[in-house]
Amino acid sequence: MELWRLNNLFKIFLLFFVVAYFASVFLLRQVALSQYLLVILLLGIGVYIVLIVAPLLKRKSSAAPEAGEKGGVSKKTVLGIVVIILLFAGVFFVVRNLTSPTPGYQLVSVQFLMVPNGTAFVMRPFIPNNECAWLESMNITTRQKATGLGLPDCDYAWPHVNLSQATLFLEFENFTEFAYNLNATGLVHGSKGTAILCFTIPTQSFQCWVPPARVTHLR
Repeated sequence: MELWRLNNLFKIFLLFFVVAYFASVFLLRQVALSQYLLVILLLGIGVYIVLIVAPLLKRKSSAAPEAGEKGGVSKKTVLGIVVIILLFAGVFFVVRNLTSPTPGYQLVSVQFLMVPNGTAFVMRPFIPNNECAWLESMNITTRQKATGLGLPDCDYAWPHVNLSQATLFLEFENFTEFAYNLNATGLVHGSKGTAILCFTIPTQSFQCWVPPARVTHLR
């Protein structure tokens, strides 16, 4: 295959990769899928090196190019590849910052959520029985206990996107989750609570993890 075709195919591959990576996180909200896409990126770069870079290096080492003859990869090709890689790097850092939990949040007696600026939100159960279970992530024993208690699967219990009101999704080490409606008090709470990690989701909602702690009835 001609060199220019391989270069163009590689640039198209990088461009489609950036689009797929962006869509997997922000449209499909599948962060795990984006991690597998990184493997595809590494494989694609490996194939490009084997098909293009390695033969060029051999060609240069075996014979010097004649005077006036242009060899190797064109400047436009190199520039295009660099621009697409920089675009991927930018998307990667944006995704990393928006999908990674941040510190500075505190949970006070399961009654208040304190955000990093100290503002307190009153927590009220989303529904009377506001507990669900991430059944696919549980081991067999814990899954059986959760099913026996009638806990719904968190995938279908309540929406995690396109929320109509501020909501807190509080997750524990054993893959149980509690949902709370949040009402801003406009006050700074004086008490110190348990430090938790959170990231924001639409409508000023939060997905948070309690540091190693279990819900006792599922031990």
